[in-house]
Amino acid sequence: MLMMVGHDVPEDRYYTRTHEWVKLEDGKAKIGLTSYAVEELGDITYVEIRPIGTSVNQGDEIGFVESSKTTEKIYSPVSGVISEVNEEVGVVTEGSEEIPMGLEAISEDPYGKGWLAILEVRDDVKEETKNLLSSDEYRKLLEEHH
Repeated sequence: MLMMVGHDVPEDRYYTRTHEWVKLEDGKAKIGLTSYAVEELGDITYVEIRPIGTSVNQGDEIGFVESSKTTEKIYSPVSGVISEVNEEVGVVTEGSEEIPMGLEAISEDPYGKGWLAILEVRDDVKEETKNLLSSDEYRKLLEEHH
Protein backbone atom coordinates (compact mmCIF):
# COMPACT_ATOMS: atom_id res chain seq x y z
CA MET A 1 0.00 0.00 0.00
CA LEU A 2 1.28 3.47 -0.89
CA MET A 3 1.57 5.79 2.07
CA MET A 4 1.48 9.52 1.45
CA VAL A 5 4.30 11.17 3.30
CA GLY A 6 3.66 14.65 4.62
CA HIS A 7 0.42 15.32 2.73
CA ASP A 8 -2.41 15.96 5.05
CA VAL A 9 -5.79 15.70 3.40
CA PRO A 10 -8.43 16.65 5.98
CA GLU A 11 -11.76 14.85 5.55
CA ASP A 12 -13.96 17.88 6.28
CA ARG A 13 -13.49 19.68 2.96
CA TYR A 14 -13.48 19.35 -0.82
CA TYR A 15 -10.52 19.65 -3.18
CA THR A 16 -9.79 20.78 -6.74
CA ARG A 17 -7.48 19.24 -9.31
CA THR A 18 -5.55 22.54 -9.14
CA HIS A 19 -4.82 21.94 -5.41
CA GLU A 20 -7.20 24.34 -3.68
CA TRP A 21 -9.42 23.23 -0.81
CA VAL A 22 -12.80 24.54 0.31
CA LYS A 23 -14.52 24.09 3.66
CA LEU A 24 -18.23 24.89 3.73
CA GLU A 25 -19.86 26.18 6.91
CA ASP A 26 -22.86 28.40 7.61
CA GLY A 27 -23.31 29.78 4.09
CA LYS A 28 -19.61 30.50 3.76
CA ALA A 29 -16.79 28.80 1.89
CA LYS A 30 -13.30 29.07 3.34
CA ILE A 31 -10.66 28.56 0.64
CA GLY A 32 -6.99 27.70 0.83
CA LEU A 33 -4.10 25.88 -0.82
CA THR A 34 -3.41 22.24 -0.05
CA SER A 35 -0.25 21.06 1.73
CA TYR A 36 0.83 19.53 -1.60
CA ALA A 37 0.48 22.93 -3.32
CA VAL A 38 2.45 24.83 -0.69
CA GLU A 39 5.18 22.18 -0.72
CA GLU A 40 5.47 22.38 -4.52
CA LEU A 41 5.54 26.18 -4.42
CA GLY A 42 8.43 26.52 -2.00
CA ASP A 43 8.78 29.85 -0.19
CA ILE A 44 5.60 31.84 -0.77
CA THR A 45 6.44 35.51 -1.33
CA TYR A 46 3.10 37.06 -2.34
CA VAL A 47 -0.59 36.13 -2.41
CA GLU A 48 -3.20 38.37 -4.01
CA ILE A 49 -6.98 37.83 -4.07
CA ARG A 50 -9.56 39.81 -6.05
CA PRO A 51 -11.32 42.61 -4.14
CA ILE A 52 -13.92 41.94 -1.46
CA GLY A 53 -17.37 42.07 -3.05
CA THR A 54 -16.17 40.40 -6.27
CA SER A 55 -18.63 37.80 -7.51
CA VAL A 56 -16.96 34.63 -8.80
CA ASN A 57 -18.12 31.44 -10.45
CA GLN A 58 -16.79 27.98 -9.73
CA GLY A 59 -13.45 27.61 -11.51
CA ASP A 60 -12.86 31.36 -11.93
CA GLU A 61 -9.42 32.73 -11.21
CA ILE A 62 -9.66 34.59 -7.89
CA GLY A 63 -6.03 35.53 -7.45
CA PHE A 64 -2.49 34.29 -7.62
CA VAL A 65 0.37 33.11 -5.47
CA GLU A 66 4.03 33.91 -6.11
CA SER A 67 6.83 31.85 -4.67
CA SER A 68 10.56 31.48 -4.96
CA LYS A 69 9.91 29.00 -7.81
CA THR A 70 6.87 30.14 -9.76
CA THR A 71 3.64 32.10 -9.99
CA GLU A 72 0.40 30.11 -9.95
CA LYS A 73 -3.21 31.16 -10.39
CA ILE A 74 -5.69 30.46 -7.60
CA TYR A 75 -9.07 29.17 -8.73
CA SER A 76 -12.32 29.32 -6.80
CA PRO A 77 -13.62 25.85 -5.90
CA VAL A 78 -17.20 27.18 -5.68
CA SER A 79 -19.27 30.18 -6.78
CA GLY A 80 -19.88 33.06 -4.43
CA VAL A 81 -18.91 36.58 -3.43
CA ILE A 82 -15.53 37.27 -1.84
CA SER A 83 -16.35 38.50 1.67
CA GLU A 84 -13.04 38.20 3.47
CA VAL A 85 -9.33 37.95 2.72
CA ASN A 86 -6.90 36.55 5.30
CA GLU A 87 -4.86 39.70 5.90
CA GLU A 88 -3.50 38.20 9.14
CA VAL A 89 -1.24 35.90 7.13
CA GLY A 90 -0.30 38.52 4.55
CA VAL A 91 -2.87 37.86 1.81
CA VAL A 92 -3.55 41.15 0.01
CA THR A 93 -6.42 42.27 -2.19
CA GLU A 94 -5.84 43.24 -5.79
CA GLY A 95 -4.48 46.76 -6.10
CA SER A 96 -3.35 46.91 -2.46
CA GLU A 97 -0.14 48.75 -1.60
CA GLU A 98 0.39 46.65 1.52
CA ILE A 99 3.62 44.76 2.08
CA PRO A 100 2.64 41.15 2.81
CA MET A 101 3.79 39.87 6.20
CA GLY A 102 3.30 36.47 7.82
CA LEU A 103 2.98 34.42 4.62
CA GLU A 104 4.85 31.52 6.24
CA ALA A 105 1.57 30.64 8.03
CA ILE A 106 0.21 29.52 4.65
CA SER A 107 3.02 26.96 4.36
CA GLU A 108 3.06 26.00 8.04
CA ASP A 109 -0.70 25.60 8.50
CA PRO A 110 -2.39 25.51 5.07
CA TYR A 111 -5.62 23.97 6.43
CA GLY A 112 -5.87 26.18 9.52
CA LYS A 113 -4.45 29.66 10.01
CA GLY A 114 -3.18 29.70 6.40
CA TRP A 115 -6.57 29.98 4.65
CA LEU A 116 -6.72 32.57 1.86
CA ALA A 117 -10.28 33.86 1.42
CA ILE A 118 -13.89 33.40 2.43
CA LEU A 119 -16.82 33.50 0.01
CA GLU A 120 -20.48 34.03 0.76
CA VAL A 121 -22.07 31.14 -1.13
CA ARG A 122 -25.51 30.45 -2.55
CA ASP A 123 -27.84 27.68 -1.45
CA ASP A 124 -26.95 25.59 -4.50
CA VAL A 125 -23.32 25.26 -3.40
CA LYS A 126 -23.93 21.59 -2.53
CA GLU A 127 -24.67 21.01 -6.21
CA GLU A 128 -21.24 22.44 -7.10
CA THR A 129 -19.44 20.09 -4.72
CA LYS A 130 -20.21 17.29 -7.20
CA ASN A 131 -17.53 18.87 -9.43
CA LEU A 132 -14.95 18.72 -6.63
CA LEU A 133 -12.87 15.90 -5.21
CA SER A 134 -13.51 14.22 -1.88
CA SER A 135 -10.50 13.75 0.43
CA ASP A 136 -10.16 10.15 -0.83
CA GLU A 137 -10.33 11.22 -4.49
CA TYR A 138 -7.77 13.95 -3.85
CA ARG A 139 -5.40 11.46 -2.15
CA LYS A 140 -5.65 9.24 -5.26
CA LEU A 141 -4.83 12.25 -7.46
CA LEU A 142 -1.72 12.92 -5.36
CA GLU A 143 -0.64 9.28 -5.54
CA GLU A 144 -0.84 9.46 -9.35
CA HIS A 145 1.59 12.43 -9.20
CA HIS A 146 4.17 10.35 -7.36
